[in-house]
Amino acid sequence: MRQSTITAIILVCLAIVFCAWYFFPHSSNSGPDLNKTSPQDVAFMLPNGTSDTVYVQVADTLQEQEKGLMNVTDLPEDDGMLFVFDTVQPESFWMENTPLPLDMVFVSDNLTINDINYNATPESQAVFTSDAPCKYVVEVNGGYCVDHGIGIGDKIEINT
Repeated sequence: MRQSTITAIILVCLAIVFCAWYFFPHSSNSGPDLNKTSPQDVAFMLPNGTSDTVYVQVADTLQEQEKGLMNVTDLPEDDGMLFVFDTVQPESFWMENTPLPLDMVFVSDNLTINDINYNATPESQAVFTSDAPCKYVVEVNGGYCVDHGIGIGDKIEINT
């Protein structure tokens, strides 16, 4: 073969690999795939007048909600996931296939925290159901709520 033909074949192969990498999703076991150029965030409004903000991936479809943070092995401290439900009702969560401890913050439709499952045990099949109806659930690293003084009765703000 001529050298120009070999060079052309190599360039075509590189273009195919680049297009596959660029246009098709690739999996990662790191934290949520957050679009930091237009972040979505949840601000926990604290009783002392300050707030703590976490950047979230929004799970508003059944498929996204079923996956949640399963198989995520590294979640930056200020990242998490926001589950948005179509109906307001008690919600149930478990930790199967989730290797990180998480705080699950259950939030009513008026954006008030009505329940928290602190430091949920990784990989557990135990089901935690909120005591009150909720419209949202925010998952953050286990211990985040205690470390930041977030509690039941506090409010959140959702910014997109």
